[in-house]
Amino acid sequence: MGSGRILGSTITIAIAASCAKAQEAGPVVDAPPGVTPDASCGALCDDDKDGVVDGTDQCPKTPSGAIVNHLGCSDAQATWKLEPFPPFGLTWVPTGNLGMAGGLTWTYTGIERGDLFHIAWLVCDDPTTPCGLSLDGAIDVPAENWTINTTASDLVGGKLVFTNTTRILLADTTTPSLNGRLTVTIVDMSDTALHFADVPTMGMTARLSTHGAEITATAFKVVALAEVQDSTLAWTPYIDYYNAAPTPVAGGDAHTSFGGSFYSK
Repeated sequence: MGSGRILGSTITIAIAASCAKAQEAGPVVDAPPGVTPDASCGALCDDDKDGVVDGTDQCPKTPSGAIVNHLGCSDAQATWKLEPFPPFGLTWVPTGNLGMAGGLTWTYTGIERGDLFHIAWLVCDDPTTPCGLSLDGAIDVPAENWTINTTASDLVGGKLVFTNTTRILLADTTTPSLNGRLTVTIVDMSDTALHFADVPTMGMTARLSTHGAEITATAFKVVALAEVQDSTLAWTPYIDYYNAAPTPVAGGDAHTSFGGSFYSK
């Protein structure tokens, strides 16, 4: 996790995860059954004939013909695990600003897939860090947390839209309510949209996230923009809006939090 003050905003980036990284060895294919295990094989016994000896095989009785990882587990036998950041030996480069025109871009490159079957990137998954927007101090009420807007989102087109409500503290001590919006898009390095899906459809159990995208290549990009809606119903990047407003704390009381987690199996 990292944080820093940017033009009157505290932006907290929460990216987390957990699982032992798969080794670089390629997948192993089960040999046809038919050979009865023999005690004479000693430490080299491989009861399910998947190429991983019994002493280190964490998934015994793998079906014949299934591709397995270095632990002897097939895709059907493996489970999703949270990865510590940065995973897979990747390089992460952030550019831009979440609350200004053009938004924030995260570029991930150099992903070493090893013998992993799947890699997924999930939005707003860290339960220890509020994922939302506030223009009157800390993100401290449920309404300020980002909530998925399935109607405005385009899962196949690689776009998630979240909404919230917040207040802004003005110099006259009034605190008018504002609608907030977070738009997140995900693309590969040729700017082709990746697909988002809800977590149950992905066959996962996440900590907090409701949606994510499977990463099938070795690089991808995420672009995020947080905005608020003014009295004319126009949407404005939240830092630009805050800095133009008559506030008693110039550039100092707008806060946002947004992040992603990596899972693999």
